Amino acid sequence: MNIPMLKKGDIILVLILVFGILLAVISRNDSDESRISWNNANDPGREEVLAIIKQDDRLIRTVNLSKLKKREVIRLPGQFNEFIVADQKKICFMSADCPDRLCVKAGWISKPGQLAVCLHNRAMIKIVKKGDKELEGITK
Repeated sequence: MNIPMLKKGDIILVLILVFGILLAVISRNDSDESRISWNNANDPGREEVLAIIKQDDRLIRTVNLSKLKKREVIRLPGQFNEFIVADQKKICFMSADCPDRLCVKAGWISKPGQLAVCLHNRAMIKIVKKGDKELEGITK
């Protein structure tokens, strides 16, 4: 029986194909998850995405990012002047006069599980899904 041997070029071609398929599968899964998350948020019978704003372990405000129609600006009390901006499906620390401004540099957050923190003003923004067990503990 005569079995053909793979040449160097054949092996490289197979590796490129396998790598391309893996890359396509990974990128497809990422985009599908984000698309599903926000498409479902606009449907009242599906998941909603909320932003929880806390300072000194106190709940300051909960913003429903899924239903937000216009931009909201929230001023946080404290030692430093700090403003949070909530826009359609995203939220961020827009400005702060704390020493390092790392909270502002964190930028926009929008996906459940994401977090932005200002250590100097002891403030936090966390994105959660409505109905999440952690959300129930925070709002009680």
